Amino acid sequence: MQYQKLHFKEIDSTNSYLKNNHHFLKEFTFVSADYQSLGKGRENRTWLSNNEENLLFSFLLKDQKFMDISTYLSIYSAVEIAKFLESYKIKNVSVKWPNDVLIGEKKVCGILLEAQLPEYIVVGIGLNVNQKTFPPNLKREATSLTNETKQPYSIDEIKEKLFSQLVNNFNDINHVSYLSYFRENNYLMNKKVKARHNQKDFVGEVIGITDDLRLQIKSDKLILPVDSGEITVL
Repeated sequence: MQYQKLHFKEIDSTNSYLKNNHHFLKEFTFVSADYQSLGKGRENRTWLSNNEENLLFSFLLKDQKFMDISTYLSIYSAVEIAKFLESYKIKNVSVKWPNDVLIGEKKVCGILLEAQLPEYIVVGIGLNVNQKTFPPNLKREATSLTNETKQPYSIDEIKEKLFSQLVNNFNDINHVSYLSYFRENNYLMNKKVKARHNQKDFVGEVIGITDDLRLQIKSDKLILPVDSGEITVL
C-alpha cells in the first residue's frame, strides 16, 4: 500500500507537525526528522535524542476503524517495533506496558499517541539506533541498537522497512496476534510494581494481560485491572 513520507533535518516535533496539518494530509503520512528540538514523551516528558543518530518519526491515522481501537494502538505499535527488532536478530526484546520497547532491562524505543477523536490519531515513535552515549540520568535506563550489537545501522534502510511493515500490518490488524505476542513478551510479568487504580496508589504483582490489553495486578487478595497511568517497578 502507498504512503506519503515527509522528512526534515530539524523540526520542533513530528507529532506536532501532523496534529497541526492533519486536515491537509492523507492517512499513513509519515513525518521523520534528524533532530527534534521539542521531542515529546509521555506524562509531558521531553524526548532527548542526538542529531542524525536515531529514527524519530510520527504517522497519521484517520480511518474510523482506528478510532474504534484507539486505546490499543500504543501496544500494537510497540509490538510492531519489537517484532521488527527481532527481524534484525536483536535478542531479549520485550514490551513494557503501555508503550515502551526494551532490550534486556533498557529502553530502546518509546511511543507517544496523541489524538483528537474522531478526526485523527498521531502515533509518534522514537527508536534509538546509532546513539552510543546518553545523559547521566538515562545511562542506566536507555540503550540503542548499536550499543547492543556493536555495529552501526543505516537509519534510512530501517525507516523504509519499518514504515512498510507498519502500513501493511495496520491495514490488516489481528488483535489476537498482537495480544498473544504481548503476553509472551510482557516485560512486567511477575514483577512487583506500584500502580494506580480508582485514583489510589497500590503495590502488587503483575500476573497477566486482559483480552483488552489491561494489566492484571494482584494486590492482597484482589486482582485489579489497570488501563492507564504510570507503572513503577519496585
